[in-house]
Amino acid sequence: MTEFLPHLKCESIWEKAKDELQSNVSGEIFDGWFAKLSPVGESEKSLKLEAPCEFDAIWIRDNYMDVLKKQVSLAAGCNMDVEISYPERAEIPREKSRNIPSAEIKKPEILPPSINPRNTFENFVVGEANKFAHAAALAVAQNIGVAFNPLFIYGSTGLGKTHLMHAIAQFVMKNKPEARIVYLTSENFVNEYVDALKEGNLVNFRKRHRNTDVLLIDDVQFFAGKERCQDEFFHTFNELFNSQKQIVLSCDKPLNEVADIEQRLVSRFGWGVSVDIQAPDYEMRLAILRKKISEKNDLIPPEVMELLARRFTKNIRRMEGALNKLTSYASLINSNNPITLEKAQMLLADALLQEAENRQIDVAQIQQKVSEFYRIDPGDMTGKRRPANIVMARQVAMFISRKLTTHSLVEIGKMFGNRDHGTVMHAIKVVDHEINHDENVRRAVEHLMKTLSI
Repeated sequence: MTEFLPHLKCESIWEKAKDELQSNVSGEIFDGWFAKLSPVGESEKSLKLEAPCEFDAIWIRDNYMDVLKKQVSLAAGCNMDVEISYPERAEIPREKSRNIPSAEIKKPEILPPSINPRNTFENFVVGEANKFAHAAALAVAQNIGVAFNPLFIYGSTGLGKTHLMHAIAQFVMKNKPEARIVYLTSENFVNEYVDALKEGNLVNFRKRHRNTDVLLIDDVQFFAGKERCQDEFFHTFNELFNSQKQIVLSCDKPLNEVADIEQRLVSRFGWGVSVDIQAPDYEMRLAILRKKISEKNDLIPPEVMELLARRFTKNIRRMEGALNKLTSYASLINSNNPITLEKAQMLLADALLQEAENRQIDVAQIQQKVSEFYRIDPGDMTGKRRPANIVMARQVAMFISRKLTTHSLVEIGKMFGNRDHGTVMHAIKVVDHEINHDENVRRAVEHLMKTLSI
């Protein structure tokens, strides 16, 4: 049994840690985050702190946990972990809420994993890679059970699927606080189902997931091969759909490409609309970074932002994690001077190396694949010949190179026969125009980008 230290020691450790934090961080950071924390207890290896709300707890965990652990350990004289909790809001049962004035109705409980308060529609950066998914998600949130039911969102890890699902939940919570919402991953669904079977409690399990207005299931690929869970979810899906309740699902690929998923589920999921999220291009990645940075924060200069946008190409979550590391360092350690490009490269050395190892697409691969698709000689990609079919293939290859690699316009031009950056810009504009006006070109480019990204 864990032995707890006296309450006075808990307060003493935190007071010492706060004194050090106040000396090492800006007053704005200290007052905005650390001053609001209060000690609620500790074990031999962990100090327990409480934040005033869930948002504060999540933000501190994501951005300041390392420095917090360091100062607490120094204050305690030994290595200590830090646990941050927040006051839980009680749920009011639906049947009782009907007699309560709407202003007093509490928001329903969100099942774990909890909804991230930062994942809203306002914080979602919209671009060519995700605008259809964003529009569909917003339509669902505005008209639950009516528009696009079910909504199936698919795309690679870290591109924003979960963000959109959280945004739907928060939009509904804000505009229809009486609505009952369940958000969980398919893994949670499976685990809860197994526990219910063991405990003979399937009735409550079914009531929990079927007596809801919006059901959001993340990462449905985890259902693969789990026949009994698929059967259970099939009946849950049918009951909610027939009751005109909203269903939102996400997956890392189109469902028909996931092995060991029952055909009847694939068929049901196809009743609504499927939308994909593709990897964002350089401009969109840079826009995401700029949105994440406070307008008052001048400690992350443009060249560092460009480094992140060029080097983290496939997983936005990793790119944001790298940005968080730099902003934390700038606020806590280097608050008087901007982060230099060299310093950023040093702080992110491991992450940049890992990203480089994971990045497999290069311009030569793109040229080869596009040449095969358009049935031209690969040498024409860098040559001077200008028949219409070769020019179009070359422009498509330039367009995809800009989308899927970290190379600048100048670098891309050099790899296409020493052409200048203006030629590359013109090619990108031409292909972008054709995508919007010619269905065959749009399908060809989407096919090539998907093939190259696998």
